[in-house]
Amino acid sequence: MEEHCMAITRAVYTSAENLPEPLWKENQLRWARPSTVPRVDAPADAPPVVILPGFGNATTDYTAPFGNEEAAIATRLAVRGWRPFVVPVERKDWFKVARAIFTRKFWSSQLTTEPGYTWYLERVADTVEQALRETGAAQVVLVGHSAGGWLGRAYLADPRYQHQDGAGGDDAATSAAASNSASAAAATSRPPPGTQGSRPNPRVRAMVTLGTPQRPPPAEKKRDMTGGAQGWVDRSYPGARFAEAGVRYVTVCGRTVRGHREFPRQRKGPRIPEEYAYDSYTEVCGDGEGIEGDCVVPLGSALLPGARHVILDGVYHSMSRIGTFDEESGVVWYGSEDVLDAWLAPLVDELQQEPGPGRARSGNAEVLVARAGAEGQELVA
Repeated sequence: MEEHCMAITRAVYTSAENLPEPLWKENQLRWARPSTVPRVDAPADAPPVVILPGFGNATTDYTAPFGNEEAAIATRLAVRGWRPFVVPVERKDWFKVARAIFTRKFWSSQLTTEPGYTWYLERVADTVEQALRETGAAQVVLVGHSAGGWLGRAYLADPRYQHQDGAGGDDAATSAAASNSASAAAATSRPPPGTQGSRPNPRVRAMVTLGTPQRPPPAEKKRDMTGGAQGWVDRSYPGARFAEAGVRYVTVCGRTVRGHREFPRQRKGPRIPEEYAYDSYTEVCGDGEGIEGDCVVPLGSALLPGARHVILDGVYHSMSRIGTFDEESGVVWYGSEDVLDAWLAPLVDELQQEPGPGRARSGNAEVLVARAGAEGQELVA
């Protein structure tokens, strides 16, 4: 079934595997958004948005990338009437993940989110409380970029951050909850993974993931670089686990670069995008040749079963040049001005559904795409 929405070609398919083959050029697609596409402003009752940075990223990547506040996803959301909050993270903070390397569980891939990611989840909890306190809202939308997506799923399910004190409103209870979330987390024990009685954090209205590797590679193909933490989250709270409890899920991924490598390598110099994608996809899912994704995360790893799937042709994983955090990419990513509305539209649609218990989708892949063409952007690899 095909229809037109906001001048972007919109098609709904039964699964991502049924998508028609696009016209690849040197194993790449280019984003070409029509100039007539309007921006998607926040509904009057839209919850605040809490942005969860990806692995290796810092808060400034989302508030003032490369010193340019106007180019930030937070700024672009605010211009549209959304109320963004970014989890405070410095690049050096990610070294805290290494604390788990010295444990036996890391090498046997049996880790949970502790101890390597506890610091991150505590900051998510504090930022959610801040957003509720400053806006008076009762719930938030979590927007997780890259690893921030599966860590957001961990936060959503973790009972240690589900204390009810002061959600929505600037009162003493809320302030106390915000300042004591870390100690509350440490004091409360985690239930067994996948417990039937687990429930979502009542502060979360919707979960959006942008280029998130939702699951680790198959053990027989590649080692889980998180030491089992990523797999633990996906096994414990699989797919759109809390859709029936009313949480709305939107998972977004670019279909942009098709992985390819020649052995032995014929060219000299830095890796070109298809080679970088091949290597990255191999780390994420165990395969690289012919695999499609956003140049870092393959489609098959990014789409969460039961969620609304949004696949964007020609959209890259990051605001940074591939292989570094220090240089601007020069291509569009999920937070680009031209791209935001393509996934904000389905988010708004989800938020406007009747509140209360929903249902997990059967896996439909919704494609919002301005088809690639010669008039599209030139790739800066």
